Amino acid sequence: MGNPLPSLKIDSGLIRLAINDDPGRVIAFNPKDVIFAEKFYNLIKKFEIRQAEFEAKAKELDAKDEVDSFGILVNTGERLAFLKDICQFVRDEIDGVFGEGTSQTVFGDAIGLDMFGQFFDGISPYIENARGEKVAKYRKVVADRKKIEAAKVVMD
Repeated sequence: MGNPLPSLKIDSGLIRLAINDDPGRVIAFNPKDVIFAEKFYNLIKKFEIRQAEFEAKAKELDAKDEVDSFGILVNTGERLAFLKDICQFVRDEIDGVFGEGTSQTVFGDAIGLDMFGQFFDGISPYIENARGEKVAKYRKVVADRKKIEAAKVVMD
């Protein structure tokens, strides 16, 4: 048999995280990778752009306070559809940055705004460590959650 070849070990910066301590639900991303960083920053920009749209729609829906005979807002269906659209937008954007199927791995079939904040809060330290000061100014944008939180007005 011969001598085994020496091995060169490369630390690409890949981060693997189990979701809720479940080894069957793992996401992996490389915050040191330039393409990942570019996609992540573009995601933040998209959130900023869509924020104004979400806020306007939330105000429009919130302005309608007519209730039916059961005391339920008449536009509850429209409000829920709006929230679902926001959630689908965020899930699609997460998949675009972290890889197809990431949202399903992380969130399963659940759809709710709070989960997204938890996700971004959870991954931010890894990205900050890898990206240093370049990310620091953007972390506030992610942590602020205004991009998504504006929709919560709809459910109040």
